[in-house]
Amino acid sequence: MDINRLTEKSREAVLDAQTIATKLANNEVDSEHLLLALVQQKDGLLPRLLSRLNIDPELFAAKIEVELNKRPQVTGPGVDNNKLYMTQRLNRVLVKAEEEAKALKDDFVSVEHLVLALIDEGRNTTVGRVIE
Repeated sequence: MDINRLTEKSREAVLDAQTIATKLANNEVDSEHLLLALVQQKDGLLPRLLSRLNIDPELFAAKIEVELNKRPQVTGPGVDNNKLYMTQRLNRVLVKAEEEAKALKDDFVSVEHLVLALIDEGRNTTVGRVIE
């Protein structure tokens, strides 16, 4: 995926996902981190969509946080907090988002493409179960 094809809000969400992973002492950035970043975006698309569906964005975010808190934390001496790895799963989500943008004949990957790709993950993932 070409990072230059992300809109400003999409790029911001990816960076926020990295920040969330760092704060939680996770050494991998995954789809749940991205979903939480999208839900927490001020004036973002996902919080507005959730509100229109009568779903409280804060409760939705809390469910994601519960799942993220179950992940192993990497702490202690010798841990390099500057090294974060993107999971294959998140990479697939970003590639799928790019495919969604192309299918919709959009030049850039926007938040709605990221959300569609996250929804497409299905029920077998934590993201899918939280979305369901």
